[in-house]
Amino acid sequence: MSQFKQIERISRLLNFLKYKAYPSKKEIIDHLAEKEIYLTERSFERDLKTIRELFFIDVEYNRFKNGYYINTESFSDFSEWVQVFELVNNYQVLNETLIQLTSNCQFIDFDRSTLKLNPEFLKLILKAIINKQYIQFEYTNYQTNAVKSVVLQSVLLKEFQNRWYVCGCEDDGVFKSYGIDRITNLELRSEFFSPTIKNPKELFDQIIGLTLEEYSLEQVILSFHPLQGKYIKSQPLHTSQQILINDEIEFRIAIRVIPNYELEEQILKHGERVKVIEPQWLREEIKSRLQKAIHYY
Repeated sequence: MSQFKQIERISRLLNFLKYKAYPSKKEIIDHLAEKEIYLTERSFERDLKTIRELFFIDVEYNRFKNGYYINTESFSDFSEWVQVFELVNNYQVLNETLIQLTSNCQFIDFDRSTLKLNPEFLKLILKAIINKQYIQFEYTNYQTNAVKSVVLQSVLLKEFQNRWYVCGCEDDGVFKSYGIDRITNLELRSEFFSPTIKNPKELFDQIIGLTLEEYSLEQVILSFHPLQGKYIKSQPLHTSQQILINDEIEFRIAIRVIPNYELEEQILKHGERVKVIEPQWLREEIKSRLQKAIHYY
């Protein structure tokens, strides 16, 4: 349980530094105390050392500003680390609640559509990615029900909409994604490889979802019903999202992405509460798909 407490402290500390400009040591300690997380100056220094050694994030002191800050040149994927911390914190809250009284489970309703994954699969895939080893598995195509054998240079484990995917290249050199829920007979091979893609996460920076299309980057402008806009504002469609209009008539945003299947699906799921403004070809594509859907009724 002490590890959970430490992660909670680190999460709160980093979040405070993210939004508060150059707080002093006392301000940080006082802020955590308000959250019932109590630190001494010595334990504060120990936490800074842990953050640096385990997560490669440097929290440094600026003498001119008389406060602490996160050295943005010292870390990568800071937002992902914050997500990991928050997941662990949420798990701790649920775990403590259920340990207090098992009947408390009646007050918690988990998403029953969440896929049940074999944790050994995740462990094996992560080991292969870290060690740069080939993996081999049988994969079922949901569209054709065909099963094929795959030998993959796995380089990335990715989550999208409660599904996990392993991404990498086969012998043809084409970057592909495979849903782990459709994988069977997973094996770690003895052969190693040198990855040709150095930063696979960057491939997904300009898209929504998983489908890598050979289209160009475009500005997509969407107009939402103002009520629906509140949800889009709280959970943006993409990191590039910019708010253009936010009033009682509409909520309009612009995102800069490479259009793909998942983008269309995200638009369609909002039904009559969204309208494509630009580009014109995407507007026509969504209109055509909606017209096809009418024939089912």
